[in-house]
Amino acid sequence: MYGSVCSGIAGSGFFWPIPAVLLLVIVLSVIMIAKNNRQKKRPIESSSLEILNERYARGEIDDQEYSRRKKNLDL
Repeated sequence: MYGSVCSGIAGSGFFWPIPAVLLLVIVLSVIMIAKNNRQKKRPIESSSLEILNERYARGEIDDQEYSRRKKNLDL
């Protein structure tokens, strides 16, 4: 008359959101991991001259060392 007990709850569509949400979480996780890995593989954007300028500005190297290294970079 009513079918089996399992078809009453499962057949009514009560549990369909669970696999849908689980699938959505998996897809979003894969997208975020792929995006994160792609960002890590980008080349370093700071050039040698920028690094040299930063070191000079922080006082890590003096005028003579800065001039010598900058001259080497210009070659």
